[in-house]
Amino acid sequence: MWYDSADNSAAGGFLNNTANETDTPKKSGPKKSQSVMPLVVRQIENCYDEEFSLFGIKASILVLVGILRDYEVQSTKATYSIQDHTGTIKAVWWLENDADTTPNLPAVKEGSYVQVFGSLRKKEEGTDENIIMVLRMFPVDDANIVYNHLLQVIHSRLEAEHMSKNKEVMIKTNNPGAALANSMTFYDDNMDGTGGGSNNMGMTPIQHKVFTLLKQDMSHNGLHRDEIMKHFPPNQRAKVNDALQFLNNEGHVYSTVNNDTFKATDLV
Repeated sequence: MWYDSADNSAAGGFLNNTANETDTPKKSGPKKSQSVMPLVVRQIENCYDEEFSLFGIKASILVLVGILRDYEVQSTKATYSIQDHTGTIKAVWWLENDADTTPNLPAVKEGSYVQVFGSLRKKEEGTDENIIMVLRMFPVDDANIVYNHLLQVIHSRLEAEHMSKNKEVMIKTNNPGAALANSMTFYDDNMDGTGGGSNNMGMTPIQHKVFTLLKQDMSHNGLHRDEIMKHFPPNQRAKVNDALQFLNNEGHVYSTVNNDTFKATDLV
């Protein structure tokens, strides 16, 4: 799950206590909270905004647990390559520019698990590659930390989706024209009478069929890609793969035991 930190102690003491400055001094009040969210590499890679958000919930501090594949220490920064079961991402720790001090880098080893707290940054202008600016990094010597992190990633995602749906329900409830707008959209999608219009949530027919198969599956791990393919003609394999990629990117499904096994996130 994610949590908000209003002071340094709530975030493990690694957040800088810097207040927002304005032209006009204001009276002291509650500090601005900073949202901390556990994530996996793929979620960070698929973010195209300057600040990470999950179903509209923004997170200023990202938490990642993965294996340190390699790292390089230079005069101004240390660059780490962190890998989990969804991908690999670069993490950068900027060093103090002081020749008289020894860099206080974490005692981490290649091939071992690490826990990283950081923020989202673009690697360089004109690219979509994301990196993590490291605030703190800790070696992980307890497997329970890895398992607990994965459970928190799943929980935070489902909770964010649930909160987002509740917010949409409240907006529709407070909007008298919502029901009419929805009915007109449905009418427009089926004007030709062929039923070939877009399905729910802007899905194409094949995307909706894949999503329905996963939604109806009640198993613990979900359906393997090969099981899903059995419900489609061989000439549609590429479209099914594209549909799975779309559903995964949009957050309608997620991978479970491996990258080829999927489960629907919306079971209502």
